[in-house]
Amino acid sequence: MNRIELTIIVALVILHIFSTVYAASADAKQVRVFPKALWVLLCLFLPLAGPLLYITIGRPIDGDSGQAAKRSTPRAPDDDPAFLKDLAERLRRDKDNKDG
Repeated sequence: MNRIELTIIVALVILHIFSTVYAASADAKQVRVFPKALWVLLCLFLPLAGPLLYITIGRPIDGDSGQAAKRSTPRAPDDDPAFLKDLAERLRRDKDNKDG
């Protein structure tokens, strides 16, 4: 067995373990396409196809998974209208204080 074959086998084992644990720890209400238990079984018994299918079409994409979570708050301070308004007021006060 050469290094390439060994590397491929190790990568498949890591993918197999990762996807099975990932499927088992996912919230059952957020898993897509199939029920959670079926995804775990697919990941266990289909060493390459199961994990790839789960990662591409079955994994949760919202909530606490951290995948494409939609934010309801602004991402940066300059995107927040309240911050910009407060900043303008502070600048105006600082200018008034300097002028006298």
